[in-house]
Amino acid sequence: MTKPQHDSHLSLSAPGGEGSGGGASPAFEASLLALRPCLVGIGRDFFGDADRAEDVAQETLMRLWVMRDRIDPAVPVRPLAVRMAKNICISMWRHERKTVHGAAEDDVGGKTAEAASGMEDSDNARLLTLAMDRLTAGEQRLMRLRNEENMDIGQITAVTGIAPRSVSVMLSRARHKIIEALKKGGHL
Repeated sequence: MTKPQHDSHLSLSAPGGEGSGGGASPAFEASLLALRPCLVGIGRDFFGDADRAEDVAQETLMRLWVMRDRIDPAVPVRPLAVRMAKNICISMWRHERKTVHGAAEDDVGGKTAEAASGMEDSDNARLLTLAMDRLTAGEQRLMRLRNEENMDIGQITAVTGIAPRSVSVMLSRARHKIIEALKKGGHL
């Protein structure tokens, strides 16, 4: 599969022509297009790979385009773009490393990791049960309907007869109580 070639006449305007570009000026569009080679260079320097360099440039340009309305036209966009590109490189590298590291861990120590995970799950379930015990009976019921029965707010309202807004507030308070109980126990 080949990637399309990027022409210098590439337009960043949203589909639909003028007015749908979300307020981006032609100068902003031109500045983004002028930054493209720099962004590709940052990606190439970091990864040493043209495809990933291209991904870095595209991701950076896309993010800048999305936030174009919040960028002050009087401030140069290049420093922001360079910082974003470097951060994107690091994020991509971490994601790749995590994926490779996780796969190697599964191959080498799968049984050990599985046993540790089982113990951790058991401990987490016990801690959650202790935290849930601090809730009122009504809060426990709503939490079970929401998390164990996977009901949405409308379904919980139909079952309990409690107004949707009240269900949301009660669930939020219950979650906060659980988080506080876990924090007090030193588990968060």
